[in-house]
Amino acid sequence: MHKSGSRYTKSNSGSNYEQHGPDGTAERDGVMKRIEAVIKPYKLEEVQDALGEAGINGTTVYEVMGLGQQRELTETRGGASYSVDFLPKLKIDLVVADQSAERAVNAIIKSARTGKIGDGKVFVSSVEEVVRIRTGEKGAIAV
Repeated sequence: MHKSGSRYTKSNSGSNYEQHGPDGTAERDGVMKRIEAVIKPYKLEEVQDALGEAGINGTTVYEVMGLGQQRELTETRGGASYSVDFLPKLKIDLVVADQSAERAVNAIIKSARTGKIGDGKVFVSSVEEVVRIRTGEKGAIAV
């Protein structure tokens, strides 16, 4: 069974699967991380490509508005100045096995970074359970 550059094998108990990453190391079923990244919209394709190269697929993308260190900006259009409170951003949401989290975060940072204020942020949190609605599969196999 193959998925996202990973290999799954039945565990000794026969009830769960262990995920093996592209480097062959076993990834424990049930230990997962949720990665949420807020990036500049024009960086989406680069980020998706970098995640794919890292063997990580399956993302959800949201259009969001954000305000960080840049605070309030003033723009001039047609001779009139106005303040921009929030800037358009994209939020990328993915869940990966614990051992894939660092690889995913590094891929996002490397591909989204411009070195300027407003590049975005990456948030990593633990996920207790994932259930695939269609099959009822649970844990890392459901990701």
